[in-house]
Amino acid sequence: MARKEVIQYIDDFDGTPLNEDDVKVVRFGYQGRNYYLDLSADNAAKFDEALRPYVEKAHADDSAPATRTRRGTSPNSTKQRERNRIIRKWAKDRGMDVADRGALPKTIIDEYEATHS
Repeated sequence: MARKEVIQYIDDFDGTPLNEDDVKVVRFGYQGRNYYLDLSADNAAKFDEALRPYVEKAHADDSAPATRTRRGTSPNSTKQRERNRIIRKWAKDRGMDVADRGALPKTIIDEYEATHS
């Protein structure tokens, strides 16, 4: 039986499906926590515009390293994140105990690879 796995990229803000090349990863910090959003170019621009008046009035905190805002992501990190999502779903569908976030246990990765090679 043939099997095809499809990776779908989704805008975190409005749920719009995106092509891999259209994903803009926007990283930012607030109240001491770092965040990121996968956004379309339009929503990334809206995010930038919404923050602009606050950033213009803000004082830079040179005591902490600046949070980088990237426009896009490397294909390898995007593919790895999607691969981890697929493995995580596969493991949960089989009743394996796996966290929603964080590193996947090597045993689960090994078992997934053994069944998909």
